[in-house]
Amino acid sequence: MDKMFLKQSACIIATLIMLILLGCSCSCCKSQSDRLDDSATMALDSFRQCRYIALTKGVGMSGRRSEQYDYANQLSRHATVEQLAEIANTDTSRISRLWAFRILLKKADKQVLDVLKQALNDTMPVQLMSGCERYNEPYNQATISVYSYDHEELKLSEQQLYSIDSLIFFGYMKKYGFDNVVLVNLKAHPIYYPTVAKEADKGNEAILPLLAKYQNLNDRQRINKLLKASLKENGEMTYSCREAIRTWSDPAFEWYAKAVCQTAVKKQGYYIDDYLPLLWAYPATWSYQILEDILSEKKDLASDNEFTCNKEQTLDFLAEQVRTQPPHPLFRPLYDKYLMKKD
Repeated sequence: MDKMFLKQSACIIATLIMLILLGCSCSCCKSQSDRLDDSATMALDSFRQCRYIALTKGVGMSGRRSEQYDYANQLSRHATVEQLAEIANTDTSRISRLWAFRILLKKADKQVLDVLKQALNDTMPVQLMSGCERYNEPYNQATISVYSYDHEELKLSEQQLYSIDSLIFFGYMKKYGFDNVVLVNLKAHPIYYPTVAKEADKGNEAILPLLAKYQNLNDRQRINKLLKASLKENGEMTYSCREAIRTWSDPAFEWYAKAVCQTAVKKQGYYIDDYLPLLWAYPATWSYQILEDILSEKKDLASDNEFTCNKEQTLDFLAEQVRTQPPHPLFRPLYDKYLMKKD
């Protein structure tokens, strides 16, 4: 009887131990995202309903504030960085994954590099919205777009920035092509230069914004060759060329600034904002005359086209410039005549 009782007791104890171990095992199998609190879960579910990621706070023709920024604030407050990293890597919704990555970037979390590494292998399309523009990008490119858009606001360490930039440069752009918008944010590290110079010699105009950052006197011929080819092909200023000259306004490139500015002001429908940095960078008779014509309204093309910037936008630009540096002596009469009167 005692032996039977002991056997039964042993079986009961063994069963209890197995149940306890099984319970612990099931608990351990739960993912981080399964342990989200109600507020974080609600935010995540809301993201899963979204068909695009809103890069800008204002979206659509009306510029209404996107509710995605409210979901992001809620998820940021109620989810841990470990949970965010898991969402960024494994969630079924790519919009949720992009937002989790975006939040981790803003938190300057160390996991962002590993998340980005994994994302670069994903080429499935995803929709983005910037202002009233809606478009598709492969997921890997979309993660880089998010990083580039928020770049100036991020509080990442110099080492984090260098690691992410190097991953994008060598792990993505060397494989898929160089994106001039991304290159604008990259610093001119020596490790990139051999590839940058090689791309320039191949005639890759997109590399110009980064090449100009090195301000290597020996590159002036390289840059001029790309500027000439671009002007011949496009007949007008391109984004890459503009950013290169804004970065390095070397006298060797004044011919390009003069050509595109003088061509632009003869047309209707151009954005004067795009050309003002070039006019300001090269104080000369030709640039003074263009600014004088705009400010005196001798060539007010805005009345014929709503997209042509007018006198007020030029004044605002010049006023912003003189807050940080005095006007060039050649431009001083413009300041005295138009900006002093405005003030």
